[in-house]
Amino acid sequence: MFDPRDRSQFLNFAGLFEGGLALAALGVGWLVEINPLEHLSWSWPAVGWGVLGAIPTFLVFYLTYRFPVGELRRIRDFLASELAPSLSALRWYDLILMSVLAGVSEELLFRGLLQPWIGPLWGNLLFGAVHWITPLYALIAFAIGGYLSWTMSVTDPPNLLTPIVTHAVHDYLAFLMIVAIYRREAAPPAPSENAD
Repeated sequence: MFDPRDRSQFLNFAGLFEGGLALAALGVGWLVEINPLEHLSWSWPAVGWGVLGAIPTFLVFYLTYRFPVGELRRIRDFLASELAPSLSALRWYDLILMSVLAGVSEELLFRGLLQPWIGPLWGNLLFGAVHWITPLYALIAFAIGGYLSWTMSVTDPPNLLTPIVTHAVHDYLAFLMIVAIYRREAAPPAPSENAD
């Protein structure tokens, strides 16, 4: 039986899922004659822009996770109850691996395959739909998808590496924050000094 709090089981599940997305992008791309890797090339400027591109998305995540109001509280509660226990079982380098895997596989699928195939609007609508936790979360994911599409165009020629790096850095910082808050909130209270 799958135990999401078991480090190796969760890593295997995440690896299979995210790896499956990358394989699906390459397989469907082959069928429809679109190469998801066509606009991917190593470039330090693309990496730099990708790191800088993660700053606004993480600031939005930080503010909405630390200070949730209204519907944002449902999103935070979901992440805290469903994702945080699994993430907290991982080591920091596991979180890097998961972030890179998510950045590469999801960007290959959504920006590498779907964007040139069905257009940015529909690709980003699907990006929002697969991140459906609540309607607001799907809307936020749709907006982030549009932002990731835009980051691809900040280099000349457009480079898929930029949204991959933005996505991976954002996920890593978000994972670290979710884990830190979860561990702090789950920790037993410190004994009071005034206790008799």
